Amino acid sequence: MTGPDLGTGPTVMTPAAAYGFGQRRSWVFSAWWFSAVLAASGVAYAGFSLMLGRSPETGVVLAILGAAMSAMGWALTAMPRFTRKLPKPAADIPRVEQGIRTTPITIRTFLIATALGVAALAILTPGDAYPDIFPVLAMIVTLAAGVCAGLAHIRRLMIRSPELYARWLERR
Repeated sequence: MTGPDLGTGPTVMTPAAAYGFGQRRSWVFSAWWFSAVLAASGVAYAGFSLMLGRSPETGVVLAILGAAMSAMGWALTAMPRFTRKLPKPAADIPRVEQGIRTTPITIRTFLIATALGVAALAILTPGDAYPDIFPVLAMIVTLAAGVCAGLAHIRRLMIRSPELYARWLERR
């Protein structure tokens, strides 16, 4: 016999259930966020290009492509976003916990690598080519900041998954 009174029912708070809920939430978030970051980097490229009197075409294409992909990701995840169905429990809890621990290192490494790459491009670009490189630098920085913000948010979702899952169960 199983059930909530024995601690094995589907609505009992277990790490696997909570992490499963967090994984579903992070998947839904990722489906639209990272494409939106691409759109934002395209806007940054286009904005800097216009300010410098250059063609914003590349940035506009990236913005449209990113916005379309983000909208499609949001639409395709509407059902899991609003479902009342219990999440599939996380199968590999140690790996989830490892991801929570290592995400800050990944973010720092990504930001440092981006800063070094941007600095190298800025230093190694000939002086007469600066108007052409500024939009690219703006795009790279926007992309890196957006990706790191998304990774940090996913980490917070996973850390807070027991609390979020408990609230979701109450509303369900």
